[in-house]
Amino acid sequence: MDSDSMKKVIQVFRERDNFLVTAHVNPEGDSIGSQLAILYILEKMGKNVCVVDHDRVPENMKFLPGSEKILSDIPGEVDVETLVLLDCPVRERTGNIAEKAGTDTFTVNIDHHVSNEYFGDVNWVEPGMSSVGEMAYFLAREAGVGMSRELAMYIYAAMITDTGMFNYDNTSGTTHRVAGELVDAGVEPRRMHSEIYEKKKAVELRVLGKVLSTMQITAGGKVAYIYLTRKMYKEEGSDFVATEEFINYPRSVKGVEIAVFFKENAESEDRVNVSFRSAGRIDVNRLASVFGGGGHPAASGCMFAGGLEQAIAAIMAEAGKAVDGPRAGR
Repeated sequence: MDSDSMKKVIQVFRERDNFLVTAHVNPEGDSIGSQLAILYILEKMGKNVCVVDHDRVPENMKFLPGSEKILSDIPGEVDVETLVLLDCPVRERTGNIAEKAGTDTFTVNIDHHVSNEYFGDVNWVEPGMSSVGEMAYFLAREAGVGMSRELAMYIYAAMITDTGMFNYDNTSGTTHRVAGELVDAGVEPRRMHSEIYEKKKAVELRVLGKVLSTMQITAGGKVAYIYLTRKMYKEEGSDFVATEEFINYPRSVKGVEIAVFFKENAESEDRVNVSFRSAGRIDVNRLASVFGGGGHPAASGCMFAGGLEQAIAAIMAEAGKAVDGPRAGR
């Protein structure tokens, strides 16, 4: 662990008073859990903190205490003295939040993506950690913030989602040891699993059915993709459905090495959110980087500038090349 960088972050937290915390667009368990954890830590340090995201909190994360504190815009009265970006390999992944905060604002970059561009004034990047939530555990301990049940829930939610319930390759012995301490602090694993993975709305399953019906297998069975359009939402009378788990379905198809999920952007007709997953051999971080994105060798994403058909054509062409290209981590 990069203890020196972590200590620099703590020094900034101690020396400054006003913080804006944000994370990437389409937030999921790690971004929500880590934001709430950093909010908790900063408030315990007596700081003024505002948490703002470009997109709303997913339904399966709203059970976390304090999730209602995550706003969708920066209040006019907020003094953005220090910007804290979590789980973002590039500044642009915050959507419009970092831009609204000001390009000259002092920035703390806390992330675990191997593709991180070290864009902050202070950078703490740990590609060896499962999640930013896991990093928040060590940050709290070093800063002398006690591990309450509430803080433990935030960190556990971040870790369980970014490790796929401790199934992905980013799960380490340290990850399990931290999880054990979180359980000792009051986390109920059964309840956490139920809230995050089992309490789905009927509309979510109907939208999932529509998305799965779009599945196409290409590149001799090595690449699978699915897509979600704004029309699918409207047909179900909804404008938002948690889609974090959708990509796991094409990834689970036998023989598939790369899974891709295309999601039309809710705000712009010429933007498509794209998620990539690897079965292990292919480095999808390299694939995402071709389109200005990034992440991990096994899980990455990007924002494609163009329509859905353009996105599918361009990215499937690159994915077809990738299945015969370099292996993950090599």
